[in-house]
Amino acid sequence: MGPDSAEVKRAEVRQMFASIVHRYDLLNRLLSFRRDVFWRRVAVTHGQIPPGGRALDLCAGTADVALEIVRQVSGVQVMAVDNCEPMLVRGLQKARKAGVADQIRFVAAPAELLPFPDDTFDGAFVAFGVRNIADQRRGLEEMARVLKPEGRAVILEFSTPSSPLCRSPYRFYAHRLLPWIGGLLSGNRAAYEYLPASVDGFASPEGLRILMEDAGLSGVSFVPLTFGIVTIHQGRNAGHRG
Repeated sequence: MGPDSAEVKRAEVRQMFASIVHRYDLLNRLLSFRRDVFWRRVAVTHGQIPPGGRALDLCAGTADVALEIVRQVSGVQVMAVDNCEPMLVRGLQKARKAGVADQIRFVAAPAELLPFPDDTFDGAFVAFGVRNIADQRRGLEEMARVLKPEGRAVILEFSTPSSPLCRSPYRFYAHRLLPWIGGLLSGNRAAYEYLPASVDGFASPEGLRILMEDAGLSGVSFVPLTFGIVTIHQGRNAGHRG
């Protein structure tokens, strides 16, 4: 993807998420039957952030992962980075309400150009965001770059169930019911048609494993959750720079 087309995609994604921020959290809970809370909780445990450590929440949205990190890890400092400022504003409001705004810093930046030095974070997380990065390879390389040696990268992403018994009802829900409910409550049906379409066009768990390794992460593994509707991928900073 060239620089111009990448910027076009970033702008489109930024505008789309800005248009649904007022219903984003509500619809996340409703459309996942609150399983998204469980998925994020499990993903954060895989990061193994030490007490007092530093963590990156990339494609942070409204900071649900950042808030979960603060809940799980004593004294942690989190950088919540997203390309959509209205989402970060909502995240800051939530952090203030929870009384943890001093532990989370909000930064508007593209995933492909993170404003942090090498070897900054003990762990880095992306929840349901890699699909939205214009240049996914570059975004993953940046994620690896800012990790400390042996720091963990954890990616929580939607996937398609492998079992036909689960796949057919899941696809019916994702392609028929989800856009209807999301459009009704958010006023932007196209945003909730984008979601299943982007999952369909995204790499398989094995394909994402290869992308992560190509980006400089080692020991990459993945585990499906909830019948394969989502998958947690994890890897470590390989400890060298290309």
